[in-house]
Amino acid sequence: MPAVPDVVEPAFRVLAGARDARALHPRGRWFEGTVSVTFDPALPLPTGVTDVVGRLSKGAGTPGGLPDVLGLAFRLPGPWDVLLSTSFARVLPLPARTWSSGRYGSISPFRWRGRLVWLAAVPDPNRAGSASLGDLPDELGFTLEVGGPWRPVGRLVARPLDVDRDLPALDPVRNRPPGLGLAPAVLTRARERAYRGSRRGRSPDPVTAPDA
Repeated sequence: MPAVPDVVEPAFRVLAGARDARALHPRGRWFEGTVSVTFDPALPLPTGVTDVVGRLSKGAGTPGGLPDVLGLAFRLPGPWDVLLSTSFARVLPLPARTWSSGRYGSISPFRWRGRLVWLAAVPDPNRAGSASLGDLPDELGFTLEVGGPWRPVGRLVARPLDVDRDLPALDPVRNRPPGLGLAPAVLTRARERAYRGSRRGRSPDPVTAPDA
């Protein structure tokens, strides 16, 4: 049987080239913050308080305050790049109207020690009035949960940045702890090709400023 041609990487390369930005989540703001985790064997999260850098972003890149599938990505030691998006019923991406009105989830589960585990970040209520990057408050707090069943395991505090910084490109497919898998395997292969196409299609990453 002939191999199925790879259409994912070329498609994402073309989209990234047309935008001269990431194919998905092209609009964003970097943040500094901390992750505080109590011991939980469900995932290899670092215990105690860990300094992190990350990015809050709009999945489709809708302008201004229009709703979008919002992204929350951050780098843990290892490195382990975690990417969460506003979602419904664990696996369905869901546009959110504000940065605090949606539940951020891993969409697809992790495979760790023979089990499938989801990770989520539940935002604290705040006064952000839209999905505009300019509406981000000075600080955002999230409760980190693993499931299922869902249970809290820690906190993430993010402080969005307004100035350019030399910050790392986040890639949850390439950067993860040894032994931690992404499921299902077919989706992992598709994501790997999508990230590769997006990297090859765009110029070196700028750190984007807040939109209006």
